[in-house]
Amino acid sequence: MMVATGLSFVISLLPLGRAAAQEATMREVFKTMPDSLTPYLSQNNRLDFIDFKDSDMEAKVTNILNGTSTMDVLTDRFLQLTLSESCTLQLRLLPVSEPVDSMRQVVCMVRTVGVGCPQSLVSFYTCSWQPLDWTVDDCFGMADLLVRPQDMREERFRELKNMVSSRLYQAQLSADSDEISIRLSAFDASADDLVDLERIRVLTKLKWDGRKFNKY
Repeated sequence: MMVATGLSFVISLLPLGRAAAQEATMREVFKTMPDSLTPYLSQNNRLDFIDFKDSDMEAKVTNILNGTSTMDVLTDRFLQLTLSESCTLQLRLLPVSEPVDSMRQVVCMVRTVGVGCPQSLVSFYTCSWQPLDWTVDDCFGMADLLVRPQDMREERFRELKNMVSSRLYQAQLSADSDEISIRLSAFDASADDLVDLERIRVLTKLKWDGRKFNKY
């Protein structure tokens, strides 16, 4: 009879530990999304979206505010909704280097409101919708989002910089990769200022590394 040593016993348990971490699909996560995070949608609305998509039908519902909401994209790891004319919602399942609540993924949510000067809020949750104290705001700075053209005076560039804030931005998750794009929003600007702001605002892409988003 063979007796397992302490070392072999530990090694034999490693695969079991890895197997304990599970993966979710976007359909599963979206079905259990709390109503408080989608005030436009009821649980029946969310289930209808999935049924429509699975049936290759237009995924459009009448929301609880008697408006129209649409599911634009649904994959195993990504979802995009147009909740109203001025509000969109994106979800993406991001892989993590260490399991969180026994899952190999977390949920990144981007809610964007506004039309002319949209603003986004980026939040993170476990797959069971417990909020995580994570942020994307520390992953970039003003210098990553504004670039002075060679033909613009430094004084004018500083003036334009004062019109924006690094915490007021539009974010967009990629449907195909673990990336997020950030672009500053501009407020209270004249027509001439908006033209110059368009010249200095740049789109910055960040890539997920299993723990946070990074510039690349």
